[in-house]
Amino acid sequence: MFSLAARCFAFLFFVLNFNPSSAQNNAENPRPWLQAYTEHREYDGVYVVKKVAVPCRTYETFLTDQNGNKLTPALRDIGDFSDGLAEFVPMELGPDGKGLHGFIDRQGKVVVPPVYAGTDKFVDGKTWVIYPVGKQFGLSYIDTKGNTLYKIPIRHYKNDFLIAAAEQNHICNRDTREDIIWWKNRDMFILNWNFSKFNVREIKKSQHIYHFNFGGKYGIIDKNMILRVPVALDDIDPTYKFSGQGMERVQYGDKFGYISPYTGDLIVPFEYTDTRKPTAGLFWVKKNNKWGCIDKTGKVRINFLYDEATGFTSEDRSAVAINGKFGHIDKKGRIRTPLKYDFASYYNHGISMVRIEDKYGYIDTTGKYIVEPIYDEALPFDETTTTAERTWLRYELAMDGEETFVGFSYKLNAVFILIALLIFIRINSYLFKRFEGKKLFARFKK
Repeated sequence: MFSLAARCFAFLFFVLNFNPSSAQNNAENPRPWLQAYTEHREYDGVYVVKKVAVPCRTYETFLTDQNGNKLTPALRDIGDFSDGLAEFVPMELGPDGKGLHGFIDRQGKVVVPPVYAGTDKFVDGKTWVIYPVGKQFGLSYIDTKGNTLYKIPIRHYKNDFLIAAAEQNHICNRDTREDIIWWKNRDMFILNWNFSKFNVREIKKSQHIYHFNFGGKYGIIDKNMILRVPVALDDIDPTYKFSGQGMERVQYGDKFGYISPYTGDLIVPFEYTDTRKPTAGLFWVKKNNKWGCIDKTGKVRINFLYDEATGFTSEDRSAVAINGKFGHIDKKGRIRTPLKYDFASYYNHGISMVRIEDKYGYIDTTGKYIVEPIYDEALPFDETTTTAERTWLRYELAMDGEETFVGFSYKLNAVFILIALLIFIRINSYLFKRFEGKKLFARFKK
């Protein structure tokens, strides 16, 4: 993402080329006891000191007061203080042989226990933490007391962020400078995303959530810089082509679900192979090759029965089909027009076009014919009039079924054009032969 590439390459370069001596504080030490340590950093009267025996292998870190009194036991590493807390990694490794991360205060007291696979310093009273969740790594945001502010429901993205596919790397002698990364087609994905200052300003100005793309995958973050959806989505719908009713359609793998555009929370899990823009408060969604309806909470309102379905119109009707037979249902799923037609259109102006035995007609919302099925071709009533054709003639139809002749059938017009073309070719051929014959006769006389 934006600044990610530079960040990632810098990180890897630092891992491979880090020289511990370059991290030492080169300023003169006014306190003699600091000479016992390889490096140190001061934070308003307390010191983070480190003793390196074997670079990148054996080292100890302590928090001390200004007189050198140790406030903590030996730790592998202590990060920078922010919001009164500093990330630390104890000497004891976790069950996976990796360092565990927590936070201490300036007195060396453990405020957040070291139970996380990775974290970072606090910003605006919060930070992210990464931890194992079954076969995956999960991500949450916590406050300075360790309370969870938001937990990404990582289970919805079951094909991503797998522990077995992750690489955990930290900078030499810097266990708090650790990242967990995944590689996809030469792109490096992480759970904890950092942004440039420009993008942070842009995100914070966003009204609700902010979509971003990296390597063909989408993530969602809110204006408080909390990642709501990890960079795992395959498609989003910010223009609301398929969305509505307070939900945005998103895709993960080959399945669709819906999120809240206000928080990014997943409201409807990834269960559907196709969807349609909602009408009348209901979403047509496809599951197991059948269409059904859900509401804006994800609750199923119409069972998955239909091979085809159209949106609901103001007449409270949707055209549906089962096994090639069409009819209409209302928003409660009740059949209002029997499924007996070879085709039935949506309703408009209270009229639906139907086809039966290769003839088209029109019915009202009760199923009564306004126009009997006598037409060879027809169009729905998208306006207050429509057109239909029978016996090679084209008519304009009013909503009461009254006909007005407007011309020949398009098919008949095509036949006339074809006949005219054939006549033209015949005459042209005749004239050409006659003209060429006279020229040949004139040449022969000479």
